[in-house]
Amino acid sequence: MEDKISALIDKFYDNPSGVAKNFGGPEQFIKFVLAKGNPEEHYLDPKNQFFFDEGLQDLLIWEQYQAAPDKFEYLKHFISEFLESDLVVQNDRIIWLTDKDDLLMAFDDRGRDGTARNAAETVFNEDFNEHFIESISDFYDDCIETLNDNNKSLLANKIVSELPPLTSDDIEQTSFLEELWEIEGQPETLSITADNITELLEDKKTTKYIIKNFFPDLRSDMESAYWNAFNTAYEDELSKNVYGGLEGFFGDSGKMVNVGTNRAGNDIWTYSIDVTNTFDYLFREFFMNWKNNYNPIEYYGSFKEMLKELFNNGLDRIDFRIPDYPDFDDVKNAYNEYVEI
Repeated sequence: MEDKISALIDKFYDNPSGVAKNFGGPEQFIKFVLAKGNPEEHYLDPKNQFFFDEGLQDLLIWEQYQAAPDKFEYLKHFISEFLESDLVVQNDRIIWLTDKDDLLMAFDDRGRDGTARNAAETVFNEDFNEHFIESISDFYDDCIETLNDNNKSLLANKIVSELPPLTSDDIEQTSFLEELWEIEGQPETLSITADNITELLEDKKTTKYIIKNFFPDLRSDMESAYWNAFNTAYEDELSKNVYGGLEGFFGDSGKMVNVGTNRAGNDIWTYSIDVTNTFDYLFREFFMNWKNNYNPIEYYGSFKEMLKELFNNGLDRIDFRIPDYPDFDDVKNAYNEYVEI
């Protein structure tokens, strides 16, 4: 039987269209041969130049995959034959070693501004610049009300210990100070103490006046801390969307790994993504529609180029809504970490 199959394959190499026609086409011929046993015994090797030249390489790979009793073992063999330039198999995990810039193609770029790809490029390059130059709409609402209990206590203690007695010029600036002055018996000067500081900080106009006129450096530091917190929170939200998108698509968000040193002794770093959980799906998407591929897999020679062809053929890319503003809780947490009273 083997001799007959081998002879039939030799005829196929000599006259592919003629032999395939007798089986109803090359697909049926390849299925027939694969059904007879181990395809390697019958010289059906996708690396054979014949299959590349005849445009049948992807078809053979697809039929071999479907006939393989152990799909993962077949995928490992396939990777070693065709995609070893950027895929490695380590402890039965399929790892993609690539540059971060190569990942940008996985993100949707439809639209003018604020696309998922733009966000990914910003995150990968850490090129955040200044998303929000004017992040403070009102000093009291943003920089005072956003303080947690500990920082409010520190602010209260600072004012009590460092604020000089208020003169009549100060007192007449707000109704709260005038009322407090009346309660205190209209003294020549008004002192802010532990007994009245809590009420003072609850009065917006008075707090803004005190900070602006007696603690200008503190005000500047608080505004700077809030600006940093606001932008950092936005950057973190963008990063979560980008790396969450990678994890959702590939099954792993990836990490930078050291892959050795160059001749100068400098470390060489590359980006590593475990694509084990999604590789089988991507493989099937590529080869089950083999007729749609512009070139056989050997032409592409890498997982990166294989992905690019998949996207060109309509595979959905990573997409998410670009936030207009950061989450307030994230801003508040970062602000209270950054601010120094």
